[in-house]
Amino acid sequence: MCGITGIIGRQPLRQPHPLSSLVDGIVHRGPDDRGEYLSPNGVCALGHTRLSILDLSAAGHQPMQDTVTGNTIVFNGEIYNFAALRKACEADGYRFRSHSDTEVILALYRRHGVDCLRFLRGMFAFALWDEREQRLFFARDRLGKKPLHYAESAQGFTFCSEIDPLARHAWTDCRLDRQALDFFLHLQYIPAPWSIYRGIRKLPPAHYGLLDAAGLRIARYWSIDYRDKDEFTDSQALDAFEEKLAEAVRLRMVADVPVGALLSGGVDSSVIVALMAKQSAAPVNTFSVGFTEAAFDESAYARQAAEICGTRHRPAELGAPDLDILPTLVRRYGEPFGDSSALPSFAVCAAARQELTVVLNGDGGDELLGGYPRYSLPDTTIRLATWIRKRRPLPLIDPAKWLGSRGPFPFKKLRRLALDHLLLPDAGPFTMYGGSRNDSLRQTLLGSNALADNLPQWRAGWFRQARQFSDNPVDSMLWLDNHTYLPGDLLVKMDIAAMHCGLEARSPLLDHQLIEFCARLPSRFKVRQRTGKYLLKKLAERYYPKDFVHRRKMGFGIPLDSWLRGPFRALLDDVLRDPQCMAPLDQDSIDQIRRRFLEQKSDEATRLWPLFMYGLWRRHGAPVQLGD
Repeated sequence: MCGITGIIGRQPLRQPHPLSSLVDGIVHRGPDDRGEYLSPNGVCALGHTRLSILDLSAAGHQPMQDTVTGNTIVFNGEIYNFAALRKACEADGYRFRSHSDTEVILALYRRHGVDCLRFLRGMFAFALWDEREQRLFFARDRLGKKPLHYAESAQGFTFCSEIDPLARHAWTDCRLDRQALDFFLHLQYIPAPWSIYRGIRKLPPAHYGLLDAAGLRIARYWSIDYRDKDEFTDSQALDAFEEKLAEAVRLRMVADVPVGALLSGGVDSSVIVALMAKQSAAPVNTFSVGFTEAAFDESAYARQAAEICGTRHRPAELGAPDLDILPTLVRRYGEPFGDSSALPSFAVCAAARQELTVVLNGDGGDELLGGYPRYSLPDTTIRLATWIRKRRPLPLIDPAKWLGSRGPFPFKKLRRLALDHLLLPDAGPFTMYGGSRNDSLRQTLLGSNALADNLPQWRAGWFRQARQFSDNPVDSMLWLDNHTYLPGDLLVKMDIAAMHCGLEARSPLLDHQLIEFCARLPSRFKVRQRTGKYLLKKLAERYYPKDFVHRRKMGFGIPLDSWLRGPFRALLDDVLRDPQCMAPLDQDSIDQIRRRFLEQKSDEATRLWPLFMYGLWRRHGAPVQLGD
């Protein structure tokens, strides 16, 4: 994996052109090499920082050029089926100069143009300058593992793997996007295509862009449909699932550098490690992070999984948090990011990077087969809700508002039972933040800047599409999580945490062919008898004891409450009481939340942490303009 950036000017770029500062801002993503390219007419400049994984020689240097066409590419990611694609291109007469997957994309584009995307199996973000067409073609992988941000201005077009360097570029409009701030206060992340800056946008997953004299065009090239189903017996489904997941693991173990795994001790990462151990001639290197507080510590399960699989395991304990990492953390994310598990993610990636360059992880299992508690619907609810939807689709509504508590008991209780079990059992992804970051709180924090229709319209749009591409509540939630929470929060968290220390993280459970297979499975293989991730857990039973597999789900969290009251306390108070850090949020509302937390009248930690991260970003991130 690497860092990519570029500038396409409306006029030829003056020397020295301002690309080097963008490259400097992403050097941590690729510490092994860097390169720059300027097109013959001076309009396009591309920059790259390289983390060498495949073809460690100088032949893998980027930007990489097709000497026949003059097309030039900068690429971040891995194409896991590049060996098979290379053979097909060689059969068509393409003569390769390297052994890298980057050159395979150039070869495919020479023959197929934009349609080359359908051949790629992997995680990627790339930009390709078509010299003959004088056109920039850029794209992002189907699930959104690799990021790509861009900015349009009167001077031209710029793009970058990370937000912070782009926000510091002279051409970028750095005014605060209040719509994005509204999203953050509810979701704890900012969904694509928005960013915290008005002038910066995120290319959504499974989309590509074309920029030429006619302007900028963005289009989707892949989508997932949960309506078409294949019929399997239990044994057939389990065997087919194991075969496809094992293949996804095998493809991700290919590298010219050592490969290991992040082993949390949860079912997802434990299954990945078991399949790695089965296919590896040598013991797999595994890494985990634990906590001194037992309620947040899964390290014992990680050790158990490591012993069963015979791995070389390196546990690390995260005790008192490192305050010095916080300024770097907020700069790396480039905008407010409120998922507190970013801290242990940084820690485990840093531990793994001391010995490895590539790790596999268990990201995506919950979104593949329904692992969150909200998926644990009774079988009768799933069947009845499916039957109702087939006969009378719901009107387009805002689920979060419809699920609000209204009216006295018993009408409130009866109404909620009807909604949860008959009409809106698939609204969980919308209501997961409702208690701590509800509409009323956001409106109080934003004051006159509140946007009443922003989130309702966003939720209704996604809900409409989820219902369009699914026939039951389980698949609706899977569709929603794969388009919102997974790419907006989880994959951003891991990309930044891993690339901060030059580590490549690969996710077999996010293989798009595996996702397509699971989408075609009936819901009983995902949730059965209120057990989520049913098929993945049955596979885990082939490698681990049942009590290991079926224990209570813990998640990857931190002792947030005690940390905010202890080691973070002084910094928390300093940031939250600094009007310059917290503007344009209402200071009185912030003070009330902080006082309630410190007086222990209620647990306000989940509200305070995103506000804390917002204030730290204002203090240490790129300057933002608050005025219109």
